Amino acid sequence: MILDDKLRTGRVVVLDGAVGTEIERFGVALHDAAWCGVANKTHPDAVRSVHEAYIRAGSDVVTANTFATCRHVLDGAGLGDETVAINTRAVELALEARDRVGASRPIAVAASMSNNVAWLPGSLSPDPRHLPTPKQEAANYREMADTLAQAGADLFLMEMMLDVVRARRSIEAALATGLPVWVGISCTRRPDGSLVGWDMAREERASLCENHVGEEPLALETIIDELTSLGGTVAGIMHSTVDAMNPALGLLFQRWKGPVMAYPETSSDNATDEQGAERMSPARFAEHARHWVGMGVQIIGGCCGTTVDHIRELVKDLPDRVGPRPSPPA
Repeated sequence: MILDDKLRTGRVVVLDGAVGTEIERFGVALHDAAWCGVANKTHPDAVRSVHEAYIRAGSDVVTANTFATCRHVLDGAGLGDETVAINTRAVELALEARDRVGASRPIAVAASMSNNVAWLPGSLSPDPRHLPTPKQEAANYREMADTLAQAGADLFLMEMMLDVVRARRSIEAALATGLPVWVGISCTRRPDGSLVGWDMAREERASLCENHVGEEPLALETIIDELTSLGGTVAGIMHSTVDAMNPALGLLFQRWKGPVMAYPETSSDNATDEQGAERMSPARFAEHARHWVGMGVQIIGGCCGTTVDHIRELVKDLPDRVGPRPSPPA
């Protein structure tokens, strides 16, 4: 893979930041049910421009806009029959961006895969009309993974893995292609300090329907052990608050010996952007990121709320090589 030499020699790999929220920041209205997935069809120039901006900012990896493009998600937008075309176009746009502005250094294109579902309009609650059966879901992931691999992606970035059963279906589909698979786990730190899989009821309560019913989150160590046993190349903590990142990474270091990545969501801090949304400043983000690299994180970036400016600030004083991993507990 294009970044194997960096991973093998301990050099730091810079991911991009958010894709969906950055497409929105570039002026694209996102879809109520399929979020950013429709933009590959409706606003390809904006999607390509986001990738180009991240490459110019210093990213070694650009993430294709495929977080919300599985067939059962696109069904919510009436575009299920265009699943293959929309996913293919997403990878093409990332490859075009690399060809335009990234030819001077190795840039990998990551295909994002999640366990996202179509949302009820105006919320982040699942739309029951488009929930697949387990068999359909597994088939949809396999269709998507095969499409992304054939389109030219260099690796899979499994995003917001927060359970075991559904995450396993998507990870196994990605592994079956033979491409490297980087597993990103999302978690919540509860008031008592315990770590569990991303808890929608706690983290997203303002965006859920009144009758939303979610599954009880599993302990983070259970998720880590189950998912890392499947055979991925990299494991990490992503789309989690900064408050949860340090203890979650500490737990991951104890239970996973391969390369570790970290890319938090940066949508919550004291700073406020021009749209009125709370957002961690680029300087604060870069400070946290440098700390994580110093404690052994080799692959670093950001998730929702992280902009091109955050990545540009990140690379300014980022060490070239990863720091020593924490010693295992006695």
